[in-house]
Amino acid sequence: MKNLLYLLPILLLNVLYSECYELNQSDCALYPQYCEWNEVANQCQEIGGGGGGGDGSGDGPYQYATITESQGLRNGPDYRDGVLYYPIDGNPPFKSVVITPGFGGGSSSMGSWGAFFASHGYTAMTIGPNDEINDSHYQRGEGLIDGIETIRQENDRVSSPLYNLLDTESFTVSGYSMGGGASHNAALMDGSIKAVVSLNPTVLFEDCDLCPSSSYEGEIFCICLVPELIEHYIPSLIFAGEIEINELEAYAGLLGQDVYVNLPSETDKILFEGAGGGHGSAASPGGEVSEYVLAFMNYYVMGDDSYCESLLETPSSASEYLTNITCEESVQGDVNGDELVNVQDIVLIVNLILGADYDSPADINSDGIVNVLDIVQVVNIILN
Repeated sequence: MKNLLYLLPILLLNVLYSECYELNQSDCALYPQYCEWNEVANQCQEIGGGGGGGDGSGDGPYQYATITESQGLRNGPDYRDGVLYYPIDGNPPFKSVVITPGFGGGSSSMGSWGAFFASHGYTAMTIGPNDEINDSHYQRGEGLIDGIETIRQENDRVSSPLYNLLDTESFTVSGYSMGGGASHNAALMDGSIKAVVSLNPTVLFEDCDLCPSSSYEGEIFCICLVPELIEHYIPSLIFAGEIEINELEAYAGLLGQDVYVNLPSETDKILFEGAGGGHGSAASPGGEVSEYVLAFMNYYVMGDDSYCESLLETPSSASEYLTNITCEESVQGDVNGDELVNVQDIVLIVNLILGADYDSPADINSDGIVNVLDIVQVVNIILN
């Protein structure tokens, strides 16, 4: 409670950021310092691009549907109002993302991200905190872990449209603002998570051994961000706004730029700082934010090495772009990674086809399917 009192002015600001999407056009105009009307999406969004809620379009190549708790989706104890988005015509087994909102927001405020991921072939579960005001970063991190458990159980639920269609060993955690910080709490709890997508994160770590102490109305608290408090080794894509600190002065040292600096040097990490962007710069999908999320997911989650080089390119909309990742040279057609293209690679592709499996290095023509056309490509590479 003492931390909440100290940060109350900033947390109240986050409420406004979380709720722009709920306003109609006339009410949106009442908050010009925080919200703006998006004529294309026909909804209110945060200044800098934060929509939330979703318009149902998704933007990707796949149609998608949702499963709610009233339709049998597990209701986990560490979160509220889970909704699972899934691609109707995608290619299973599906890899999954769990997404949690910022302060004051519920599951629906992350609906645009749920639709986005599902329309690009992932299952994506949006969750809300049990208490949208008082749940801590740590509790929201526990919610993300609990969401992972729900997806695992959904794979085993016989009446689910996703029965036996989910990859139960591949999970990404994500969130906006307080939820973006919570994604790192989740990464500290579960080292099997494959990736973190952190959207304008704020973090709060309290440790009176590592952090200087401060007082508020006679109570002592110790909040800071130092490497010892965020020591995880899960690949992390971190978005921040160039002028975010102007909106969240109480979070100085606790924003996305600081998360990047304090993550271990051994952790593959990227900082995308949006030029002129505020705290809503990555609150909803769009533009280069979406492009880099997909490239990151394709590389780290789908295992498609062809996307590595694109992650080294500085986005045109970034005021700062930092990364420590390196890309290995790959040989087209080298399915088994031995730096040769020969009959062994053809055998591996044949085995994948017979097993109805997918492996991105074997998808030589990048059409999302491993089939005889990929064998033809490898044969041509060998002959030439």
